[in-house]
Amino acid sequence: MKTLICTASSFELQEIFPSIGLSEIENASVGFAWEGLFFLKTGIGVLNTYASLVRFHLNTPVDRVLQVGIAGAYTGAREEVKKLRTSVIIEKEVMADLGAEELDSFLSIEDLGLGGLEYYESKCLSVFEDLFEDSLKALPVVSGATVNMASGSERTGILRAAKYGVEVESMEGAAALKFGEDFGVPVLQVRSISNIATTRNRESWDVTGALQSLRKLCGVLL
Repeated sequence: MKTLICTASSFELQEIFPSIGLSEIENASVGFAWEGLFFLKTGIGVLNTYASLVRFHLNTPVDRVLQVGIAGAYTGAREEVKKLRTSVIIEKEVMADLGAEELDSFLSIEDLGLGGLEYYESKCLSVFEDLFEDSLKALPVVSGATVNMASGSERTGILRAAKYGVEVESMEGAAALKFGEDFGVPVLQVRSISNIATTRNRESWDVTGALQSLRKLCGVLL
């Protein structure tokens, strides 16, 4: 089974899979094979992620995609989810900043009468069991928000979490899951919590620890 593992950045890829050579990581934007798996750096954001996955799949068809990276947890998330370095499975994603501002509120596409909200879902996750054995069973399962602008205030974080019923946010999740739906490819999204999505304070973040958590989880892959 052809498996593609993708991250948004070369930094994430290198930190999670330190055994991969630097020369391969330098060319990660076009993808490479390593020990029977394929790896791809998609780039930051929804457009880069979707386009990168489509381009790779059209050239090298894959049977499943594992997306790994970091995420911010909203203040209203479960306590187990808000713990930094916690890895979670994101079962569905919604584009949480697609719409319009109106005074002190945010209007979604649905609010604007331009269509219904779309939640992109992970499907056929059982096909990933051979990669991780039982280690995935202990991870919290959450719903996520994909955003182009990360939350930088308490108000924004609370608004997004309440409006969409989500616990975490990232900048690429919905793109990977939509790719999976469009091409019939199972996608598993696993992220580790690096920060709380509230008033921006980089001193409280733990990006390194979050990536180390993913390194430990993904150590069985290589």
